[in-house]
Amino acid sequence: MFKKFLNNLLGNDDEQQKQQGPPENTFKQQFISQNDDDDEEDDEVPVQGAHQYLFDPQTQHGTHYTKEAFDAAANQHYEALLADQDETLSENDKRNLKREAITQLYLQWNGHNYDQLVQFEMANSLELTGYATQGFNQVTEEGNPLYEPIHGISLYDYAGIAHAMAQGIPEETILKAMGMEKAVWEEVNLLWPERMKEDATFGIMTKYGEYFATAAQHPKLAQLKPATAAIPEGNANLEKLKTDRYFYEELCGARTAAYEYGLDGAQWILENFGINLSDFQAVAMNWMTAQNQQFNSSQIHHYMDYQLEKQKEYAEKFAKEQGGNIADDIAF
Repeated sequence: MFKKFLNNLLGNDDEQQKQQGPPENTFKQQFISQNDDDDEEDDEVPVQGAHQYLFDPQTQHGTHYTKEAFDAAANQHYEALLADQDETLSENDKRNLKREAITQLYLQWNGHNYDQLVQFEMANSLELTGYATQGFNQVTEEGNPLYEPIHGISLYDYAGIAHAMAQGIPEETILKAMGMEKAVWEEVNLLWPERMKEDATFGIMTKYGEYFATAAQHPKLAQLKPATAAIPEGNANLEKLKTDRYFYEELCGARTAAYEYGLDGAQWILENFGINLSDFQAVAMNWMTAQNQQFNSSQIHHYMDYQLEKQKEYAEKFAKEQGGNIADDIAF
């Protein structure tokens, strides 16, 4: 169950790719390839020299103005856009128009930097779209009944248990460490996913991902160790995966290619590089968070191209091992 759940969380399962839910990040999709061609007049723009803007790490607003001033100007711009409409707008259309007003103003006040706009919209996605984004502290657990522990098991505990199970540690060993009966665990394991489904903001799922990335330090589970790595280089490969983005992208490409050729991609990574699914997904969470927090469309394109290149290389390797592609046997 956890293997499928973890693959779905990061979009690594090919069945998941066929049945995508909400996109990983609508802001990336919208602006990753957009040109800086906005030539509208910049009314009341705070003046600052080119390439000298600094940004608040939490709100991603420029430090050369206050959030209150921005909100007031954005509301004024929205009212002007609304007054220009030829027909009565629905509430949804009004929300979209409000976001358009915020986007236009943000670009005007911050040097028309589209990568920075993506970071701003991710940092404020809960307010702007109603969805939380990985890598930004948008979720308030205190006082929210959806985050209350279930039979004493918090969301952090649940992520820790999932991490340990994905490492291959026996269930009975994990439950003993948590001081939990199997019947209680079975109910907990039904109810936390149900809460995730109930949460329209995807905040629980986002917070779960953040917890999963640090689950190896869970105070009750940290002392549990998975079986020895499948190959002696396993621990070294894991450390390399954490620090070498190219190595991470290569293994992502290899795993995708493995699934395409009918192999269990996660198992193939374990057997050939000694990295289990749980550790791989925790590293993936950290890379995703870092990418969101330091959004750079050119860099993302570069790594995407590199992953696709490696995916093609491994696909050729798997095809050769399986006797060639099916198309190779077809005469035209």
